[in-house]
Amino acid sequence: MSLGDRLSIVLAALIGGLAALLIGQTVLCQTADSHLRGYVSDLLTHAVDVAQTSREALSAINASPDTPCADSDLEELRHLSFQSEYLRDAGRIQDNSILCTALWGELSPPAALPPVQRMQHEGDMLWANVEHIGPQRIAVDMAGRGSAIVFTSPIAFKSFETLDDNLSALVLTSDGQHIYRAFGQTAGLAAVRRDTAWSDFGSSRTASLCSADVDICVTARIVDVGMERQSPQIIAATGLLGLITGGSMGLAAILYRNSRMSPQQQIRRALAGDRIGVAYQPLVQMRDRRVVGVEALARPVNERGEAISPEWFITTAEEHGLIGQVTQVLVRKILADMRSRLQADPSFYVSINISAADMLTPEMSRCLDAEIARNGLSPRQIVLEITERSTADYQRLVEAMSALRARGHRIFLDDFGTGYSNLAYLAKLPIDGIKVDRLFTQAIGREAVSSAIVADVCRIAETIRVTLVAEGVETEEQATRILALHPEAIGQGWLYGKPVSAAKLAV
Repeated sequence: MSLGDRLSIVLAALIGGLAALLIGQTVLCQTADSHLRGYVSDLLTHAVDVAQTSREALSAINASPDTPCADSDLEELRHLSFQSEYLRDAGRIQDNSILCTALWGELSPPAALPPVQRMQHEGDMLWANVEHIGPQRIAVDMAGRGSAIVFTSPIAFKSFETLDDNLSALVLTSDGQHIYRAFGQTAGLAAVRRDTAWSDFGSSRTASLCSADVDICVTARIVDVGMERQSPQIIAATGLLGLITGGSMGLAAILYRNSRMSPQQQIRRALAGDRIGVAYQPLVQMRDRRVVGVEALARPVNERGEAISPEWFITTAEEHGLIGQVTQVLVRKILADMRSRLQADPSFYVSINISAADMLTPEMSRCLDAEIARNGLSPRQIVLEITERSTADYQRLVEAMSALRARGHRIFLDDFGTGYSNLAYLAKLPIDGIKVDRLFTQAIGREAVSSAIVADVCRIAETIRVTLVAEGVETEEQATRILALHPEAIGQGWLYGKPVSAAKLAV
């Protein structure tokens, strides 16, 4: 693994550690928000129930036909107070004074009321946390309307008074001007009118909710929400988990990238993505410049459409046992491309490169037979070129080549003079032609030794009576020299035409 890959894994681990801490913070915030919204909803429901109880009691007292503070009236006030768990007392008022209550009876003299803290639109008067009212010895919340007044029980919100140290809440009017009840450290909380956004990862979270029926809202806040407030062990464990996860993901990404970049995977993806194209180079009877056939040449490309070296591609496919799949794909494409040309001229042929390993497999023979039949062609029009770079079992190779020739195919030996071949090799293999490698053709007139080899190959071809194909013919000097050595030679090279697609191939 390269230094760059190792650094990438370290970076991925660090990012993973930071991400784990951020995720941990997000989870803590979301958990706190959920808890806070549930608390606010429960407190608002309870506050509305308390307020509705007070309003209903005020309506009942004002609707009573009894004379205020008479025995029958006091009896009704006691009955009303005792039957509600949210009311401590109920009474009668007049001229800003309390005349009597269910708990204390008739007051003499009447107890003066403090100024009204809040006058609601419907006429209700509100007081909160008022001390020293008549005989009351504790601070009380009161609500009045008409000649009636009720006192909220001091334990009406008892279940909400015991809070965590980091939680606080207010029960207040919608404009925030009157506070019914306060719990915890509420400084600045009355001005809050929204929930903390999910994208805010701060350690303080707020939530607010109002009733649609009564002028009551609840605002709550929870503080110290954050990873930094967790124990060192939790922070360390979270960060370590993130480091391990990030590093593992970085390693997996590098391994995946390397696997996709491996030669074997590149070839498999090229097969799966139909990215092996074909170009065709003319084969010319050199004495009259007549095109007698074409050689099909693989032209693979990568995912970006960039050309891949055909030699590397074919050699790698052979090394990884994929050449059979590549060749079968090429056979199907080549015969489909050249069908019209081959059907129009029975003497015209297409030359296809086949590895020795391909020739030894029955799958290749079946593929050739099937595609020739599908396209209505003659086996003689399909020349198979075998390369010399293979050291396959000669005996099996001879048998396979003989079987293909018996079907009508012609077999040429490609790149002659550069591989394992010698005269004994030629004597054993049943071939119909040999191809002079471009290395020797292009040395004509420049290198005496290579030029002599061309002459020797021409004589060998004439001696064993096989077709000679000269590759890499680019100049008239080269063509003239080869014609002088072998008048029946077939030429292939830029002098006669570059490899082109089937659509651009000259008729």
